[in-house]
This record gives sequence, structure tokens and C-alpha cells, in this order.
Amino acid sequence: MNKKIVENKPSETALFVALRRTMVHKEYNNQKFGPDYLAEIFLPAYYRFFLKFKKVKENTKNKLAAAMPGMTEYIIARTAIFDGLFLDALKDRIPQIVLLGAGYDSRAYRFAKSNRGTKIYELDAPPTQDRKIKCLKATHISIPKEVQYVPINFIHESISDVLGKAGYKNQERTLFIWEGVSMYLDWDAAKQTLDFISHSHADSIIAFDYTVTITEENINEYYGANELMKSMQEHHANEGLMFSIKDGEIEPFLAGMNLRMVEHLDSEAIEQKYLVDDNGTLIGRMTGNFRIVCASPVK
Repeated sequence: MNKKIVENKPSETALFVALRRTMVHKEYNNQKFGPDYLAEIFLPAYYRFFLKFKKVKENTKNKLAAAMPGMTEYIIARTAIFDGLFLDALKDRIPQIVLLGAGYDSRAYRFAKSNRGTKIYELDAPPTQDRKIKCLKATHISIPKEVQYVPINFIHESISDVLGKAGYKNQERTLFIWEGVSMYLDWDAAKQTLDFISHSHADSIIAFDYTVTITEENINEYYGANELMKSMQEHHANEGLMFSIKDGEIEPFLAGMNLRMVEHLDSEAIEQKYLVDDNGTLIGRMTGNFRIVCASPVK
């Protein structure tokens, strides 16, 4: 993980993802656009109180949109994509799902009734993980027996070591979900993660999102990128964007990591598939520099 991440307090960016998921659930409340009905439990009590008021919700929505145009729309789509992968894995009875940097991911709890024995490993830094567990217990959300919390100090411990001690079996087929994490890592940490996955079962899948490389020359080519970079520098200095891949170079990058690309979605493809309502209308543009990719080990 990013050596600059402050390990002694819960992740701020994870909290803001939970806030955006809460907002879209309150606005849409359907499986396509706002399915995460548990996101709200991870918000501080005063957030939950003030979001009961329509005016506050409208103001919050407008402020979030101004700070990072298209980010809420991106999270709507990203949630739907990873929800689908998670559910498909459970239906296929895949032996293991590993959430790399789980944050306030609620899929193990939202989809608990669909789980027929798949082991779910949630990896995260202790401050965020501890707060998550407290929030679940405080709201009497049952923690499924299949869930294994794996605290990790991303500076001093390796994923291989901590997962091995937790019972993870490298020879079994696995879905790795690496959601909203890669862009906060330095290059070495990102490549170490992908190298670990490249040695997993041949039919395993790694699904992750990443940002294309932003420069002064191309920043205005991507919707919302300018505002995103300014907002990250101003409000999330401890979790700045570090890892990126040049636009169009994801496939050779993965090949160099002994991974083959299974699916790749750019911003336009994501919008057309996940942000169009039943009337065929685009509900909003997403931040244009993000991409989502699935890959498997080359054996």
C-alpha cells in the first residue's frame, strides 16, 4: 500500500465512498443505481441525522458534485459492476473471495443469503477494519460465519503472509476485488499485489479499477479530472492518487505482470452500460479518467 497512508486512523476516502453510496440509495433505492442499503451505517451519527432532511441532502449532493464532477455517477456504476461479479461468484460457488482493501464494502452482508460456503477474506488496515466491525455490531448486522477479517499493516506485512495465516488457499479458484484501491498505491506496492495474484489459481479473477495517467497536457480531456485532482490535493492529502496506467496501455501492462485481460471498460462503455435509465437516458457523466478491468493469471 501507499507508504504515505496514515495507518493510525480510518480511511477518509472509504468514508466518502460510503457517503456517496448512501446518497444514491436514498435517491434511487433500486438494484441498478442505489443498492447499498447498508452504506449509511458506516457514517457518523450526525451525518445520518442531517441526511434525513431533504434540503441537507440536496446541498450535500451539489457540494459533492462540484468538488468531484462525475464521481458519484462513477461510484454508482462501479458498485453495480462489482456487485454483479460478487453475486456471480457466489452463485458459481467459487471457494474464495478476497477483498483487497475492503473499506466499508457491504457485499458479504447484503448478499449473505446467496452465500453457499464461499469464504470471504476482508483485508484492510486495522483502524478502518476495527471501525467497520464496530459499526456492524452497533447496528446489529450479523457477521456471516464465512467472513474472515484479515488486518494488515500494508507497510510491514505482505498479502501472501497474512492471507496464508488466515487460511487462504492459493491453489483454489478465487475472485479478487480490488475496488477503489490501486490508485492510492505506489508502483511497487501495486505491482507486488498483482504479482501475488498472478501466482493464484489459473481460473481466478482479479477485478479492479484504476486511473489513467493524468498530465498537464491531457487533464482537460477527461471529464471532471481537473476538479478531482484539485479536490484530492486539498481534502485528501494523506491518500493522494499515485498509481496510474497510460490510456490504452492496460493490456501490455497486465501481460508484463503475467496476467491476461478478460474484460476492460473505459468511461464511455461504463456510462452506456451502467448509467442509462429505463427510458434510455444517461443519468449523468462519470469522472472520465477511471477504468475497470478484469484479468486472470497466465499459466
